[in-house]
Amino acid sequence: MMLAIQPEETLRSFVERTLLIKGKHSSEEVFRKFPRWATRVDVLKIADTLGWFGCHGLNKILHRHTNYPLTAVFKNIQDVSYSRGEYLSYSRWYDYNRNPSGFCPVCVAEDIERLGFSFWRRAHCLKLNVCAEHNVELVKRCPACDKQFSHGGHDLGVMWRTCKGRHLKDSPVTVNTDPFELKKAQLFTDILSFTHHLSEEAVLAVLNEKKIHKDAVFEQKIWNSEPDRHWGTEIERRLGIVKNCRSENSLPPDQSTDLIIQAIVETYESFADFVWDVKAYRDEIRPIESLWSTYKAGDQESPHFVEENYKYGVGVWSCPFPAKRNWGVWDWRPVYYPCCNFERPKRKGPQPQPVLVENAPPGIYIRY
Repeated sequence: MMLAIQPEETLRSFVERTLLIKGKHSSEEVFRKFPRWATRVDVLKIADTLGWFGCHGLNKILHRHTNYPLTAVFKNIQDVSYSRGEYLSYSRWYDYNRNPSGFCPVCVAEDIERLGFSFWRRAHCLKLNVCAEHNVELVKRCPACDKQFSHGGHDLGVMWRTCKGRHLKDSPVTVNTDPFELKKAQLFTDILSFTHHLSEEAVLAVLNEKKIHKDAVFEQKIWNSEPDRHWGTEIERRLGIVKNCRSENSLPPDQSTDLIIQAIVETYESFADFVWDVKAYRDEIRPIESLWSTYKAGDQESPHFVEENYKYGVGVWSCPFPAKRNWGVWDWRPVYYPCCNFERPKRKGPQPQPVLVENAPPGIYIRY
């Protein structure tokens, strides 16, 4: 019988918990061979094992059990896919067993009382220092032996065993006294659990207005390893790119959202206050789940998308925002797709080419 993955539980926690309870020999191969670096393929295998199939299943597990929402919540309004081309791509790493994890002793104790066991939460495995729910310091090293909770230190199985006779639930509780650390933890947790996409243009426009009222240097650092950054100029630059791409019906290149999150923490007391200002921009606020079944197909100047229909087992192709320009020239020429058109006489019109399609889309699951 398959174990149930818990709300907010990391993928690696789920894998390690399954191996510990069911045994390495009795567990399914997908758990035994889960790699140090988890890619899109590995995430999809876990989703399939849980009965979450296709593009919808991949995006469901990305949104609920990885840190991908920190990127996906801020979404270009012309992007109708949750994770762009990740369903077809092998490029992104979602987890690494050398990344240190952490836990909240209060959460662990409450889990054991409620469930009989605890697990590793994704928000506690970020570079945060405080539990957003209990305002206590996260434990990043074993209280018994001072090893990190990562490969080369403690594996994650220590959550369900003991170290030198001590259980993690018995770790000392240290109340946090830094309000900035609590605010930061609460904001990150709110983003991870947010139910809607926020327009990237609206997000940048709101933050660009805020820079007028604040000094353009971060007062504090979100990540201790990063230097202070001048965010006002960078936000304005990125806003210009996003607006220009929107006018030309093209998607801006993927960029890290670290700067956006850092600016929100610096300028707002809560994520809810920020969302209120973004809504005033009047761009559409789209439910997260509404984009789970759609992926971006190809990197043409016009964004092309495929929506998987699980009732009929077909993919619905669309190009909802055709590009207005091609290298600076207006271009309204039709595009011919040989797979969808009748064969044409020689030398009359575009000719189908007998070439192998690269990176063919995956099959579409039919939900009976």
